[in-house]
Formats: sequence, structure tokens, C-alpha cells
Amino acid sequence: MRRPLWLVLGVVVVGAAAWAGSWGASASASELDALADAPFDEVASAELATRDTQIAVWRIALAQDSVSAIALGQLAGLHLQRSREGGGWRDILTAESYARRSWRIRQAHNGAAAATLVAALVAQHRFAAADSIATVLATREPDVPEYQAILGEIAMERGDDARAASAFAASMPARFTPSVAPRLARWHELRGDIPEARRLLTNARDSMGTRHGVPDEVRAWYALRLGELERRAGRHRRAARAFRDGLRLRPGDPRLLVAMTRLAADRSAPREVITWGERAIAAELDPEMLLLLASAYAQTGRADEAARARDAFDVATSALGDAPFHRAWSLLLLDRDEHVAEQLARAEREVAARGDVYAHDFHAWALQRAGRTAEARVAMRQALRLGTQDPLLERHRQVIEAAP
Repeated sequence: MRRPLWLVLGVVVVGAAAWAGSWGASASASELDALADAPFDEVASAELATRDTQIAVWRIALAQDSVSAIALGQLAGLHLQRSREGGGWRDILTAESYARRSWRIRQAHNGAAAATLVAALVAQHRFAAADSIATVLATREPDVPEYQAILGEIAMERGDDARAASAFAASMPARFTPSVAPRLARWHELRGDIPEARRLLTNARDSMGTRHGVPDEVRAWYALRLGELERRAGRHRRAARAFRDGLRLRPGDPRLLVAMTRLAADRSAPREVITWGERAIAAELDPEMLLLLASAYAQTGRADEAARARDAFDVATSALGDAPFHRAWSLLLLDRDEHVAEQLARAEREVAARGDVYAHDFHAWALQRAGRTAEARVAMRQALRLGTQDPLLERHRQVIEAAP
């Protein structure tokens, strides 16, 4: 039985929060960026309070008409939005439930509910289920570019390149719209066309910036996406600028703190990893951040704290159970030649279920660390099949090709 992420992490949150609080005291104020120190709890609480009010209004409407596809769809969208604002795993599951009920009641002229359902399923890494809904949606309304882009995104995640290319081609008339541009940009990025991906994301970000009533969470998300593109392209200064733009919109956002931590790790700057990683882990427990902090502490001579971070990682990942995992911390374990057999088994399941570029990269790296170099080379060719330009993939390729 799949356990909700918010529940399984609950067993370690109390201890980790107290521990993270002690970390914060170890760094001087001059070392900390003001954006990292911003009180995100206040930002998130205000957003959640607004969403709570909206949800309460639509629940009243649903109570008056329990088969209202409109009310169910609105509630689904609000819960999904609240999950992005800090509501967590329960809101994703609730969004799925409401959206599924709305879609079951009415499919005609109810694409928004289907799109919400797809997004909730993707958040749970249930890509096959998301694909089936996205296919129905795009088939029912083939002239809606946004639905074609959703279909393309799912096909891309599942490694169905031809289907993704076809769907994205159909979405091209709306390539600069905020709902299409990020998906199409990711496709261009995977195909090695970084300038076009950057152009699409920049235009979408600027477009959202001029719209009235767009939540700061959404604006910050576009900054995050643009920064991640630049980070994966090795443009560290541009990435930092985008992440800081996002933090100005939404100070203390855990996603952006995580992004800054990863960027510091890419730059081999352990003190910056500590600065940002401590803030990220205090805001939201993340196994990847625990591993990055453990390495950074070890590199700066703080062996006791490194050991504590590693112990917390073991507890957190054990508590995760069957909940969706992130490839990032599995790759970090492989870098350390730790739990290789376990990560290889994960990679084999992942590549069977998804088959996207990064699933094959994960599989290739796990095979290489397991000493199965010939198989790793085959998997790496699959990872590079689209011409993706990413320093991570290039590093793995070089190691695999140089292996005897």
C-alpha cells in the first residue's frame, strides 16, 4: 500500500526540525543571503489561508449540488494549487479525487478537470494512468494546443519520443502561451536546443509578470524553471540570477532554496551548500539535501555534523517506503558507491515504467557502479539519444566510456 509522503516523513520531521534549527545557529548572519533567511512560513500561511477560504466557498456550492462537475473541478484545481503552496501530499490526493469525480460526471467541455487529474497523477509518478487521461482529453479536443502539450509532456516522460514530437508539433501555434511554453521548452532542452528552450521560458515568464492576479507562487515557479534550465546548461550565473528573482517573489520558497543548494554543489562550493542547504532542510525535509549537506560538512571539517546528516538521510529514506522517490539522491548514493544493488533495482523499475532520457541515465550510472560496463554503455546511448546537453549526462558518459 502506498503511504502518503506527508505521513511517512512525519516520523522524522520533529527531530529533523529541531536539528535543522541548531544548524542555523552555526552560520554567521553575514554569510547568509537575506533571501534565504526570509520567513517562508508567513508567506505560505498567507497563501494557504487564501486557498482555504476559496475551498470553503466551493465546498458549500458542492454541498448544495453534489454532482456539480464545475464545483468538483474547481475544488480539484484549488487543492492542487494549495499543494504547490505548501499544502503537501494530502492536497494532491484530494485534487485527484475531486478531478476524477468531475471528469466521471462530465467529459464534454470539462478539459480543465482532466488536466488537473493528469497533473495530480504526474505528481504521484503515475505516468501510465496520466497518459490514459491525457490521450482521451487530446482526442476529444484535438484543436486545443494546451491539451496536445500535456499529451506531449506525458509521452516525453514515458520515453515515447515519436509520440511526444507529434503532440508538441500540434501545440506549436500556442508555443508562447504560459501553459504550453514550459512543456515545449523542456522538449527543446532534451533535444539539445537550449537557446529555443530559453526563449520560450523567458517569454512565458515575462508574460506572467504582466498579468494581473497571477499568484507569486506561479511567478516564482517560472523563475525556478528558467534557473533550472540554465543550471543544467552549465550557466551558473544566469541560474543564480533566476533563482534569486524567484526568491524575491516568494522569499524562503523551499523549491528555490533546494535549487540554490544544488547550484552550489555544482560549483563545488561546500560553504554555500551549507548556507542554502540548512535553510532548505529547515523548510522541508529532503533526502537529497541531507546527502549534499553531509558531503559539505565533511569537506569543511565538520565530521560530527556530517555523520548526523547521513544518519538523518537513512531514517528519512527508510520512512519513505513505497512513496515516489527522487532520482537525485539515488544518483548521489551511486556516486558514493553505496547501496548500489538497491539503486540498480530502482533504476530497472524506473526505466521500465518511464523510459525517458534521465531514467536511462540513472540506469546507465547504476549499471556502471555495479561493474556492468558493457550494459551501461548501451543504456547511456539511450540516455543521449535526443542530443541532450547536460553536464550530468556528459560526466556519466565520460566515466562509462573510459571504463575498461
